[in-house]
Amino acid sequence: MTTQHPDRAVWPSSIEDIPTTAPGRAPAVEPVRRTATPPDNGIRTGPHPPDSDQRRSLASGDRSGRRRRWPRGPAALALAALLTGASIGFGLHYTVVPPPRHTPTTTAPTASAGAAFAQRQATVNRATLPTPDIADFAGPWLGTIGGCSVDAISEAQRDNGETTRTRCTAGIVTGYWITYRNLADREAAEARYRSQAANAAALAAGAAAPTQQSTAAGRTMQYIEYAYRIPTGNRAGQVVAAIWWSDPTKPIAGVFTCYWADLAFSWAPLRDLWAQATTTPVQR
Repeated sequence: MTTQHPDRAVWPSSIEDIPTTAPGRAPAVEPVRRTATPPDNGIRTGPHPPDSDQRRSLASGDRSGRRRRWPRGPAALALAALLTGASIGFGLHYTVVPPPRHTPTTTAPTASAGAAFAQRQATVNRATLPTPDIADFAGPWLGTIGGCSVDAISEAQRDNGETTRTRCTAGIVTGYWITYRNLADREAAEARYRSQAANAAALAAGAAAPTQQSTAAGRTMQYIEYAYRIPTGNRAGQVVAAIWWSDPTKPIAGVFTCYWADLAFSWAPLRDLWAQATTTPVQR
């Protein structure tokens, strides 16, 4: 064993435990050790005893094994009680305080799709109609129709008492908004459309008899379904189905027309368009 020095650490006496770079010592010559066959799965099966490194590993393993021994007596009972209490406490916590559940979020209601477009469309169409009365009369459809323009009044239409005729479209349907000189001219027009309605079912099966219809605005309308056949031109011979209606208290009226074949030979699409008057208030 080396002599102690007041400012140096005490080095171990065994040459095997001295680092090769210890101050004041020459590097130790490491002894030549026998090369052993690699063990199978970490278990030595050869006849040779363990070398010095293996003896230290085994000794270290023994010492660490002694440190990991379980306590006995009262200490063992206390440890068992502690582990049992922790298990019971975790189970009670899970039972009494269940894990949080995901709550779906709700979105705020939004305006119906197309509402802004329909409102703007109604504003543009209203400006096209010539009088406030006919604009209010067309109000339920102002957000649906488009391409409105004022037609020139023909001589025949003028003779029938018409003063203005505004044409608009709604897809396959063409609509007309008509103003008359007075109530007498409007009533004369109603009589002509009633006469056409008399044989409408022969041209367009399912035509309803003339009647009165109430609108969402609280008006009672004279309602007539009629049909006619195109006399000349490229569409000669084709059937047109139409709905004419008017306000009995004012010299105004409206007409929806469509080729019968475009309606798939059914009144349902044309009636559905007109039914906006019963569900939609006047749009401004």
